[in-house]
Amino acid sequence: MILTITPEEYLRMKGILLDENTVDALVLIRELCKRLERLQQQGLKSHLNAQ
Repeated sequence: MILTITPEEYLRMKGILLDENTVDALVLIRELCKRLERLQQQGLKSHLNAQ
């Protein structure tokens, strides 16, 4: 599974690291995890539909 990161998200990550902001880091991780879960569900749906 591949998660594409936009340039804006990359800059946001760098800013969070520079600021050492743990709250923003957790928010970003949650957002990325939700996207990964959606991608995984889409992959399962397309796999099941192919049968």
